[in-house]
Amino acid sequence: MNQPLDARVPRPAAHASRGRCPAAAPKDPTPCEGPHDAATLVDRHGREVAGCVHHCARVLAGLDGARVHPFVPAGRALEIYSRARELPPFAWEIGR
Repeated sequence: MNQPLDARVPRPAAHASRGRCPAAAPKDPTPCEGPHDAATLVDRHGREVAGCVHHCARVLAGLDGARVHPFVPAGRALEIYSRARELPPFAWEIGR
């Protein structure tokens, strides 16, 4: 849970061929919801990754000290935080 974004989320080029957002973890089988650049997460080291609301929430649930970028619209940021709060870290590993 304390790993930076670049250790947990592959680079955007890896997802482009599969049609998934850059925030989608490689082992997470769930599809994206909405635009692939709906929000940006910032980890405790200042690294950023853009993604759909669904995958941003799933990544945020497993990163200590991460946050939604301050320029993301408030409604979207609240949706991500609300979803992340309901998820365990690495939700895809337990079938959620």
